[in-house]
Parts: sequence; structure tokens; C-alpha cells
Amino acid sequence: MSAEIINLRMVRKQKNRQDKEKTAEDNRRKYGRSKAEREAARQRRETLDAHVDGHLLEKPDGPDAEPSDKATTDANTIEAEPSEPGPSGDRG
Repeated sequence: MSAEIINLRMVRKQKNRQDKEKTAEDNRRKYGRSKAEREAARQRRETLDAHVDGHLLEKPDGPDAEPSDKATTDANTIEAEPSEPGPSGDRG
């Protein structure tokens, strides 16, 4: 009468793996989205982004550029430039 030897540590680890897999499966069912749902959401997001971008008053210079206030930028450069004397040499 020989009994089968069972390694309790391995049994415990196997049970933990099964529990984690069951939890993962439940979460996939509860929170997961199908590829079609993800693709539809991506298309919706791109359509809305294009709609909003189409209503911008100024187009950004690059993909990460912020729209700038051109009037303020031009005013700052005008103020920073030194005044030049007029044709008669008078300064005003």
C-alpha cells in the first residue's frame, strides 16, 4: 500500500493559477471590448477630432504645435525693433 506523494506547495500554486485565470476571464467578459467596438470608437474619435480641427481659426504649424496668437506675436516683435529715423533725419 503505497500512497501517492503530493507536493502541497505545487498544489497551492496550481490552485492560485486557476483562480487568477478565472478572475481574468470574468474581467475580460465584463470589461473587454471586441475589435469591432474598438475600431468603431477609434473612427468616432477621429471624426470628432477632424470636425473640431476644421473649426479652428488658425491651423497649427506642426502635429504637436499649439495655435498661437499671431497678433500678440507681431506686436511684440514690432515693439522690440528699434525706431529708425525718418527720411529727414528727425526723430520726432
